[in-house]
Amino acid sequence: MPITANSLFRDSVNFIRNQLSSFIMLALLASFISYILLQTMMPDTTALHQLITGSVESSAMTHGEVEQAIKGMPYEQQLAIVEAAVPLFGAMALSFLLSQTILIAGVITLVIQVSQGLPSSALRAIGASVTSLPMLVVLLVISSMLITFGLSLYLLPGLFFTFVLVLSPIIMLESRKGLIYAISTSWGIAFANLRIVLPILLFTLSTKFILFVISINLSAVSPMVVTLLISAISNLVTAFLFVYLFRLYMQVKPS
Repeated sequence: MPITANSLFRDSVNFIRNQLSSFIMLALLASFISYILLQTMMPDTTALHQLITGSVESSAMTHGEVEQAIKGMPYEQQLAIVEAAVPLFGAMALSFLLSQTILIAGVITLVIQVSQGLPSSALRAIGASVTSLPMLVVLLVISSMLITFGLSLYLLPGLFFTFVLVLSPIIMLESRKGLIYAISTSWGIAFANLRIVLPILLFTLSTKFILFVISINLSAVSPMVVTLLISAISNLVTAFLFVYLFRLYMQVKPS
């Protein structure tokens, strides 16, 4: 029977429906861990705030006006703002990386446990994936660097690296054959199944971008609970992506 995107989509929806409580728990845990890590590592932003407000001369300016004012600053002032913002961006990136590592490892391990008929739950999946976390962190760091490099060139190179690497966490955790094998195999499977992988990847990225924009717009006016819920929904979208790709991989993986 040929593999189609529609059949994989329906299969993935049914799988998540049957394990919905576990996936919701994983999504909420990842959101909560990200929030706690960010609050723990959050640097003092007083200096950054003073640099920006002192340079633009008014705290009542809109976001667009502040952005234009910063662009019109001398290079030295822009550099000082960037240097002051580096610890903040570093804390955000690290908290996101660690929470997504736990989420991805938990989702993939949960799917493996259910597929093998083993007792499964969100906490069992996270516990069983602990030994795989260090290598998964390394893989995600390499992937993030390549994707960021691609995005710095243009949108398409970043999308290309996302596309060819998206299966690598699944392959590494399922096959346990190492990082290089996971990357090279992901590359081959992604290109061989372009019409199946690319649509779900674009759907996931688009949905997560919309949720990110909503989160940014609500962050200043909504309580922390709303932000966590939006983050959890975004994590559920990520979980669906990896369930879909896992079902694909199990049908096309090298023997």
